[in-house]
Amino acid sequence: MAPYPATLGVILAGGLARRMGGGDKPLLTLGGQTLLASLEERLGPQCEGLVLNANDDPLRFAETGLPVVPDSVPGRPGPLAGVLAALEWTAVHRPFVEWVISVPGDTPFIPEDLVSRLHAEREAARQPLACAASGSHEHYAICLWPVALRQDLRHALTLEGVRRMEDWSRKRGLATATWATEPFDPFFNINTPEELIAAQSIVERGSLPVRATDTPAGRIAMTELDLSGLKCPLPVLRTRKALLSLGPGDRLSVTCTDPLAGIDVPNLVRELGDTLLEQRQDGTSITFVIAKVGPTT
Repeated sequence: MAPYPATLGVILAGGLARRMGGGDKPLLTLGGQTLLASLEERLGPQCEGLVLNANDDPLRFAETGLPVVPDSVPGRPGPLAGVLAALEWTAVHRPFVEWVISVPGDTPFIPEDLVSRLHAEREAARQPLACAASGSHEHYAICLWPVALRQDLRHALTLEGVRRMEDWSRKRGLATATWATEPFDPFFNINTPEELIAAQSIVERGSLPVRATDTPAGRIAMTELDLSGLKCPLPVLRTRKALLSLGPGDRLSVTCTDPLAGIDVPNLVRELGDTLLEQRQDGTSITFVIAKVGPTT
């Protein structure tokens, strides 16, 4: 039995991921598995169960086996609506559970003591809510919510027009538990292709992202970018951003499934002045290995 009250986990995946070019960020691949799978591994053992807050067609998450709970307030008013949906779902389907922990679907490195520390901080501060922080940065979407406040939250969303998590949670009473940011921020979140590359470096090294200045002599930094399922021009745009973020001599491995990438990516490499070391096809997948030569950002 966990040393804290039964808590249900909700993975927030209701956003539109505009900075990633659209799609579902939790289904991006990192370290050989999806961000969602990484979250399930870390958050699942801490919780009474997990649900996924997502809108539109739930079948795209069918392979996860997780209950998909859409927003119960129309108009996509933001992550607070996802929290409300999880609180209301818990009250109906898990009536013995009094707490919900929310975690964004793009934070694959959450600590394995997240729920226990938030409960401990909440109890010590005698506050109804508790959120996580790393360094001086508070993460209001990584928060412990009492199911009992679901009607209060619905009123705030539908009648008061509240949208910011910070505004509502601070008004009710919020404690904060802080984690260190070394060797990496456990609440690192992925909003852009560049941040996905940085996250891959964290996975590979178990520490901060690789920089050209701290790469050991004689060692070539290799970054992997999996763009499977994306249609051109997205693979080209994301490959461009990744290449411009690398240092001279670094290498980038890019995997695509759109046949047009077989023409467009090599053209991009020539345009940027970089070197295409290898292009190979395995079934429907095309993999490019590129050496960074041209200018960086």
